[in-house]
Amino acid sequence: MNDNKNDNKTRPAGLFIGVAAVIVFLALGIAVWVEGPRYEWSRDTRIIIELSLFSALLVVLLLVKHFELVLLWIASLRASRWFASYDAGKRAASNLDEPAGQVDHATALRNVLRDRHGWRWRYRERWVLIASDEPLVKRLAPGLADAGYAITGDAVLLHAKQTSSTLDTEWLDQIRRLRRRRPIDAIVAVTRNRSSGKPSFDSDGLAERLARHARALRWAAPAYLLNVTDFGGESSGADEATGFTWSNVQVNADDIDKSLQALSGNLADAGVVRLVNNARDRYPAELSQHIANLRGALSDLVLQTTQSRIWKHAVHGLLFAPLFKERELAPPSSGETSDDDTPLAPQHRTIWQTVAEHSRKVHGRRIGFSLSTTAAWATTALIGCWMAGTMLSGFVNRGTIESAADTVATLFAVQDRTQAMQALDGLDRQIDTLEIHRRDGAPWASRFGLNRDDALLDALWPGYAIAAKRILITPIREKLEQRLHQLASLSDAEIASGGNAQVQAAYDTLKAYMMLAKPERAVAAFLMPQFAATATPARSTNSPLSSGAWDDLRQHTIAFFANHLAQGKLPAITPDLGLVASTRQTVIGVRGIQNSTDAVYQQILDEATPKYPPVSLATLLGDTTSRGLFTTTVTVPGVFTRAAWDERISKAIDEASGQHSVAADWVLSDAKTGNQAPSTLKAELRQRYFDDYARAWAQFLNSLRWQQAPTLSATADQLTLLGDSQRSPLVALMNVIAYQAGTGTTAQSLSDTLISKAQQLVGADEKDPSKQAQRQLVPLAAAFGPILRLIGSDVASSMPATGKAAAQFAATGDLSLARYLERVTAMRLKASQIVSNADPDAMARLAAQSVLQGKTSDIADSRDYASRLAASLGEQWSGFGELFRAPFDQAWQVVVRPAASSLNEIWRTAIAADWNRTFAGRYPFADSDNDASLPEMARFMQPDNGVITQFVTTQLAGVIERQGDRWVVAQGANQGALTIDPAFLNGLNKLTRISTVLFPAGDARVRYELQAVQTPGVTDMKFVLSGRELHYFNQKQAWVPFEWPGQSLENLSHIEWRTEQGGLRTALDSQGRFGLIRLLERAKVSQQDNARYLLTWTPDTSQGIPLKVQLRSEAGGGPLDVLQLRNFALPAQVFVTAAANGGPKVSAINPPPLPPSAIASAQHAAVPLPSGLPDGLAVSDNVRSAAAAKTTDQPTVRGIAADAPSFMKAQPRATSAMTTISASAEPLSTPFGHALRLSGDVFVY
Repeated sequence: MNDNKNDNKTRPAGLFIGVAAVIVFLALGIAVWVEGPRYEWSRDTRIIIELSLFSALLVVLLLVKHFELVLLWIASLRASRWFASYDAGKRAASNLDEPAGQVDHATALRNVLRDRHGWRWRYRERWVLIASDEPLVKRLAPGLADAGYAITGDAVLLHAKQTSSTLDTEWLDQIRRLRRRRPIDAIVAVTRNRSSGKPSFDSDGLAERLARHARALRWAAPAYLLNVTDFGGESSGADEATGFTWSNVQVNADDIDKSLQALSGNLADAGVVRLVNNARDRYPAELSQHIANLRGALSDLVLQTTQSRIWKHAVHGLLFAPLFKERELAPPSSGETSDDDTPLAPQHRTIWQTVAEHSRKVHGRRIGFSLSTTAAWATTALIGCWMAGTMLSGFVNRGTIESAADTVATLFAVQDRTQAMQALDGLDRQIDTLEIHRRDGAPWASRFGLNRDDALLDALWPGYAIAAKRILITPIREKLEQRLHQLASLSDAEIASGGNAQVQAAYDTLKAYMMLAKPERAVAAFLMPQFAATATPARSTNSPLSSGAWDDLRQHTIAFFANHLAQGKLPAITPDLGLVASTRQTVIGVRGIQNSTDAVYQQILDEATPKYPPVSLATLLGDTTSRGLFTTTVTVPGVFTRAAWDERISKAIDEASGQHSVAADWVLSDAKTGNQAPSTLKAELRQRYFDDYARAWAQFLNSLRWQQAPTLSATADQLTLLGDSQRSPLVALMNVIAYQAGTGTTAQSLSDTLISKAQQLVGADEKDPSKQAQRQLVPLAAAFGPILRLIGSDVASSMPATGKAAAQFAATGDLSLARYLERVTAMRLKASQIVSNADPDAMARLAAQSVLQGKTSDIADSRDYASRLAASLGEQWSGFGELFRAPFDQAWQVVVRPAASSLNEIWRTAIAADWNRTFAGRYPFADSDNDASLPEMARFMQPDNGVITQFVTTQLAGVIERQGDRWVVAQGANQGALTIDPAFLNGLNKLTRISTVLFPAGDARVRYELQAVQTPGVTDMKFVLSGRELHYFNQKQAWVPFEWPGQSLENLSHIEWRTEQGGLRTALDSQGRFGLIRLLERAKVSQQDNARYLLTWTPDTSQGIPLKVQLRSEAGGGPLDVLQLRNFALPAQVFVTAAANGGPKVSAINPPPLPPSAIASAQHAAVPLPSGLPDGLAVSDNVRSAAAAKTTDQPTVRGIAADAPSFMKAQPRATSAMTTISASAEPLSTPFGHALRLSGDVFVY
């Protein structure tokens, strides 16, 4: 008995697990030791692997008890599952005795499936829903209608009752809750053909039934149609499935019809065989006849169900089955029944199995919104994006770190200067990028928790500091120290002799050197030009970079270093203290000279300003008025007049001799006083004063503005006053300028003056140049020289020449004030003649048309003379020069306006109206089916003798000229008031460009070539254009010549193509001579180079297949240029005459804008422009503070005249332009005594 106990005693499972682990270890150990040499494993490697295996064996032996517990847990689960299956069988047997309606079908179905399949009960079997009326369901699947479900084979049959139009949605909702992811795998819609009525099947009712089920389940399962017949019985033969299924979603009526025909034939053959064997087995033959009779109706049923307007279903099968008598369905087998037992096999079981098996190949789709599905997809997408971003970030950051490490390694390893500079520039760019990432945030591609930009930036700075010091800073430091040594060796006078620029350069060099020693004071904007000026590091002779590339590389590295020097991350240099001290002493002395000059000059102007108030234009002209001719609101500062110079300024400069200390800054830490010799100081003060003097008068004279007259008669009155030498304010103003330009002139001795006068009296004009006396020094001669030459004054002296010398100079000078006044008089006579005429507009039109047609005239010559005179004044006096042009421009403005209106009228009536009558409503000028006439287009548009070209060349030759294929405003036309309509010029140029291409030899002929472009999906393509065609069927591409317009009488244009999926198609038909242009208009054009264009058509937008062809022409875009004429309208006018009805507007209070040349001149000379003008420049701060008088202290013009100070009282006004002077050598008693007298063509003094 004890022996039996020992024999039946169970051994622990851990023993077997341990034995198995030892066996596996031995096998792996032997394999590693024997096969290791084949894989080139060394002996040490194999020992390490053996030790690793042994360690794993020990771990397994230690955990063997845990493995045993896992095995026991699995065994207990299997036992529990068996007991649960046993209990479920018992419950199922007891449920058969309960009345209907008392059983929860969903719970019962779940329990049955759980007993059969365990926790995977939901998707182990295929769930098939039968959608049909209850009587048919009872005959097809007995018991299914009452229980709501039935299990047959590997399929679970489901059915929801439907009363009239009410569906048992509660049962369907329970099914959906049992299987949330996929409620059902297939749905079988049972249909029965009608015995009467035209439609054999109710497809709409069937589609509506399927739609109700889909909405209730929120799931559109694959649908199968089951056609039941009344013939056939239970004795028809073995259970079999008749019909056919398919997997594709799209169905074709022809395919369905062919399948039905084939099925009918097969059933007929099978029916004959069965009838031979059993005369009562008639079902296959009858079904064959049934299908043959209803083949069309069955095909329509499938298509209508698939494409129903109510609900589109994915139908995947059409089956047939006979109807049997109603009978009960056998209950499901209990859990004790094994798979080998033979369960009750109801009829049609094969049909359900067929549907269940085929549904594995197709899938349904969810209907409506599913929170779980959306959340799952969103979570999956988020995780995927995060994983992808993490991987991308890892790669990006790894590449950045490796790139930085390689750059630093190269920087320390390379010895070549060019390579070192390139490596340093690369490191600069990387550090700059990392700083941008730190400031603005790293790119998304380098984030996701893996970014190391901050740590990498901190790690790069030490390496950069060492490399920059060796490559960049050391050469720059040596260059700066070399300059400082040179500076320390020079004296103050030698440095000052170079002017302000050299002194400032010395100071800047010392400042740059000190910034390297004190990085906290570094200023990048200052350091960059200083370091760049050192031209270091120098380019090596064998450098592969050009000089320009090297300079660009050097500037990049310098800019980066200068921008980061003040951040405290770069070490400071150790300066040479002795060199710094000596340089400071030198710079301090020289800068003291400069600063003391400023202080003395400012003090002189401040003391003189209260005594000399500003002078206006009315004060300067005295009794002569400029009202009605020109005016200005700008005044001349009183300190910049001849009276102020003679009475105070010159004496103050002579007395100025002081020493002024210079305050030190951080660059010049040891501030010392600097002295300057009185003679040097005096010369610099005088030069500065005369520079500001010329700028003040330039500002005043450039601000003078001509006052516009509203009518031609008023213009004639203005010209009368301007040309009258007795009353002209311009002559009086020129006298004032001549007097004021003599400020600072060095006076000659009395003996020199007497000898000069005696020589003039005896006619000793021919002098020996070697014996001539030294000419007078005129500080303002250079500044006022252009103006003084107009009045015949000697440019070397402010005193006007007298006698024959002045007469000869005035007579020989082509540009002079005398000749200008003659031109003014001639223009005044012309204007008066026009005004006194019976038809002033007609006469003005005749006078202007000669100029517009390019002919010569007195008006054009006078305006040209005024323009040349204004240009002779130069940029400094460009605003004053406009005053000489303004009267002629105004006269031309009034004269030319009628001519502009007349030419506009001629253009509208003779050209534009004829154009509109010819081309209105015709293509390409309008959206119409009617084409324009090419001969008519040639008549208008021919580039040489067309109507439009003839009009321009005959009527507008003076204002428009042709340059190649472009019409531009004529150079030097100076049409003044005339403004060419930009639309006219643009339209004229457009027609010229098109006509050059369209009418190269008179007739319309455009030669071009086409070449087809391969397009995926297109197998054949043909372009038919005016009788010729381009046929391309994927052969070698070639250019095919074409000509437009073609010689064919048909003039048809269209495109034919054939695709892989379809037949020959044609589209884009266009007729007429402009058929090609219409076809090109529909294409998408992209220019490939100067001669080729890519044309793309997409005639079939549903397929989206483009048709492409290349076009090239002999000139321009060829026929594509004709598209520029689409909706083109000829401009309605030549000149813009919007303001023609109103005369010239009188000047406003503020002066009008200066011309660009005057603004540029003022900027160049630092001359302040009038207030209110664009780009106005102010007088220097010193001049402004010295010359500006307070508003409360400034008297009016009347007050100045009544209570004038000493300098005004001693300066008589010019009362007449006819005053002459005596020949005595005594100084002139009147400042404005240099009056002019008009005598013939010259001014006599």
